[in-house]
Amino acid sequence: MEIKRAQFDMTNPFAPMQQRMNQAETVLRQLPPAQREQLLAEMLPPMPMHRPSPAIEPAVTMVSVKVEEWDGGPVVQQRHPTVVLRPRRIVGTIPWQWRWVVAGIRLTRIVRKSAKQQMKQFNKLQRQMIRRVLPRRNAMRGARAR
Repeated sequence: MEIKRAQFDMTNPFAPMQQRMNQAETVLRQLPPAQREQLLAEMLPPMPMHRPSPAIEPAVTMVSVKVEEWDGGPVVQQRHPTVVLRPRRIVGTIPWQWRWVVAGIRLTRIVRKSAKQQMKQFNKLQRQMIRRVLPRRNAMRGARAR
């Protein structure tokens, strides 16, 4: 005994009805025009031909709702402020002159930082040298007296 799998296939629940509709359409097309018109006239409700509706167009229902007039009372405010997403500024191409200016500014900062560190280190060494060569009587704090 053979099992018909089409009965259990539920990927498309409307498949059996669509198959019957397609069969009816093919039978109607094969009939001669006079007999087709007579058959369609006998059927009281006109049978709609199957047309696939576009998936983009949703069903719209227009409903009118009575709105009470506003008495001027306080308006309900949102809990969180509305987030405003502003587009980021798109940077265009920078001319080579400006690139040199920016590079010069960055180089100046680097040189200043390096000079500051070297000056700090030089002052530290200088203080150490002064401590070593101090007179015996009035020695600086931390310096060893001779």
